[in-house]
Amino acid sequence: MRRLITMEDNPKTIINVAGDYVQSKHVDYEINNVEAGGIGIQFVNGKQTTIKPSSFPNGKTIPKKKSSHFLETRTFIYRYNNARPEDSRRLPLLFQFLTKEHHHTKSYLEPETKPDDFYALFNGELSDTVVTWTGSKQDLYYFIKRLKERNLIEIPQSLTIWTITQNHFSDRRGNYFEEMRNQHNPKTSLPVIERLIDILDPAVTDTAELDDLCRKIGGSFGGK
Repeated sequence: MRRLITMEDNPKTIINVAGDYVQSKHVDYEINNVEAGGIGIQFVNGKQTTIKPSSFPNGKTIPKKKSSHFLETRTFIYRYNNARPEDSRRLPLLFQFLTKEHHHTKSYLEPETKPDDFYALFNGELSDTVVTWTGSKQDLYYFIKRLKERNLIEIPQSLTIWTITQNHFSDRRGNYFEEMRNQHNPKTSLPVIERLIDILDPAVTDTAELDDLCRKIGGSFGGK
């Protein structure tokens, strides 16, 4: 492995000993050419030395860099939000059933999720809101994919459904869902998820029909 050195005339440019350009560094916080939270390695008289965070001058505290997943991005746009009086019930009903216990999983969303955080994922506005998905990764994949395939959500320009998903959903451990586009459909939960998505479908046109759908979903979840 060829050792990398730093050019004196541009401390952000990295070259190797053969003089080839390698990359330019762009970091949020850096002291003595060491990134925030990192350990600096430099060569003095041909010997490798290490700069630890505790040795930074003036006792400065190095702020941690934000994870790339904590980005403010626009969210999904539910196409029928408040289109008709009965449509104002749809997102609240979906939220209610996603946070309800199911015989396959405890719920699809963390029961303590705030309703407004969930609604924020479907207003198309800039947001850093993250909700905890307690179903499987395949469940989330199918849920989001079917919302798009059934033309119930729109995607803001320059974003994809998986960019939004990866930035606004995490699992129980706080890990974000990576490589969502490469997932497969779940094996057992498809019918339940399809019924949940039906709640957002404007084809369910009247209050009585919507109530009947909710009773059917309630039965599949083990209660009314």
